[in-house]
Amino acid sequence: MSVLVFLLLTALAYAGFAALCLSMEKHQMDLHGAARAGTGRMRQWRWLGGSLLALALLVAGQAEDWARGPVIWLGVMTAAGLSLALGVLPYRPRWLAGLAWTLAGLVALAALHRWLA
Repeated sequence: MSVLVFLLLTALAYAGFAALCLSMEKHQMDLHGAARAGTGRMRQWRWLGGSLLALALLVAGQAEDWARGPVIWLGVMTAAGLSLALGVLPYRPRWLAGLAWTLAGLVALAALHRWLA
């Protein structure tokens, strides 16, 4: 597995878990206070989070064979979930969305660089 695919999986898993966090009222209160999102927006966050995690599974399955792909996917999900739950949310909850966008941008730049090279 290439480093680019591993970074893509990590970014997808982190973004998926970040979206799932944003779909929970507790984390909405931590981030936005009384100006939290409504139930419709939270449902959209939940669908987006699940879709991103499913997309990460598809990428892992296509990058490796389907015998190793889900195992790699579970490992990446564990690392992304632990970094989110033990690193970002307790200490810097306002970094949640910014870090997800930064990871997505870095992976997009790396993919573009590899495609152009």
